[in-house]
Amino acid sequence: MQDVILILDLDEALSGLIARTLRGQQLYCEPVPASVSLAKVRERSVKGLIIAARPDQEVSLDCFDLPLIQSDLPILALGGAVPALCGHFGGSVLRRESENENVTLGFGDQPLFEGLSRGERVLHNLQDLSLSEGLACLATATERCIGFTREGTKLYAVQYPIERNDPDAVQLLRNFACLVCGMEPYWSDEYILSQAAETLSIAAGENRVLCAVSGGVDSAVCARLAQEAAGDRVTCVFVDTGLFRSGEPRYVAEEYREALGLPVKTIDARETFLKALAGVRAAAEKERITTSLLRQVFYKYLTEHTDIRVIVLGTNYNDLLYGDVSPENLPETIEGRPLQVVEPIRALFKDEVRRLAKSLGLPPTLCQRQPFPASGLAMRVLGVVTEARLTTLRRADEIFSEEILAAGQERRLWQYYANLCENPDERHGYAVLLRASQPCGGDACASRLPYDLLERVTERVMADLPEVRRVVYDLTPNQHYALME
Repeated sequence: MQDVILILDLDEALSGLIARTLRGQQLYCEPVPASVSLAKVRERSVKGLIIAARPDQEVSLDCFDLPLIQSDLPILALGGAVPALCGHFGGSVLRRESENENVTLGFGDQPLFEGLSRGERVLHNLQDLSLSEGLACLATATERCIGFTREGTKLYAVQYPIERNDPDAVQLLRNFACLVCGMEPYWSDEYILSQAAETLSIAAGENRVLCAVSGGVDSAVCARLAQEAAGDRVTCVFVDTGLFRSGEPRYVAEEYREALGLPVKTIDARETFLKALAGVRAAAEKERITTSLLRQVFYKYLTEHTDIRVIVLGTNYNDLLYGDVSPENLPETIEGRPLQVVEPIRALFKDEVRRLAKSLGLPPTLCQRQPFPASGLAMRVLGVVTEARLTTLRRADEIFSEEILAAGQERRLWQYYANLCENPDERHGYAVLLRASQPCGGDACASRLPYDLLERVTERVMADLPEVRRVVYDLTPNQHYALME
């Protein structure tokens, strides 16, 4: 059983950042619901707990299993969890009006703070702590207590910000995992590959294996792993929903054959998906319909191919966080024969999957594929989905991609695509909404594309697509970039 640090999740973005930071140090860490019970935790080899809350977050201990908080496990509490725990153990809090303060930091003589910088730093939303008997001051800001430890326990609570690319934040988390919890680094690409290979080899045995592929890096990694485990007993299946970008089904078949040496069976389900989506406007309903239909298509294929006993899915940890999981919830048996579902990259964030793809020798075209929603272009037609609207969107998206590539802008971008928006007044046609984003301090900031590039895209879209009367550019930031990519 592998050692793990669990994050009691009070904020998705912060929990994801902490998990990825520790995994970058080869220390396996995993967010779990804040309400997880002590009994559930005891089922695993848990070395410690991190309570992740933002500095400005109001935290109530009602959301926790108190026996877990009071257990003998090492605990690191951060941000808004610190004053909540202080109050729980009999202390009190003096709230301050200032949101940003330039303070002089001081730390106790604890392994937790080994190697951290002392001196001046700007901290946010600090709250002064008044400690009760049994609590000892752990950290100060200009001589005011901002952290504490509970005597006789391994509870460490400190109002210290965890920010992307902050060496001190990385050091704090590493100190907690290694020096306080006694965890040894092991979460390397080699370890991940060996575990995935072992899982697939055991599952495959001498059986035939179906690998569900979508054209993205996740399913490509799984296809490669399945190939190494089962050789020519692997069948890759791609479902053409009619909701893909221009040329996508052909690209998938060619890339898998050339890069992986694997043939791809394409199932034409375009008519089925388009019919099911007729008249549907809500994004959540589109996602529900497409996910359900994917399950049905794969179930039908499995009933027709009775020699398949294993299905491999490219579910990653981002999918679990956002609920964007493709043909999941397949039955354990198909017409009386057992069926085993294997998800070899289920525990991996997207960036970990990309690293794994490189380790497996996959070409850059697959390693750096843009994320694409499971419901495809149905999510990018903002309104009712029709074949005519999909055709318009594909062409607009194709033009945008061509100009991005021609300008050499793709190297600095995380994602770029087009949306199609219906105009309430049909006389004025459609609007194409362009989106390009790049990494920016943990978020996905809208990229400042050259104006002449946007002009060329607009001119081409308007010339090629007379039904489009307006082209706009989306500048909205994405606050969940840290989890998405």
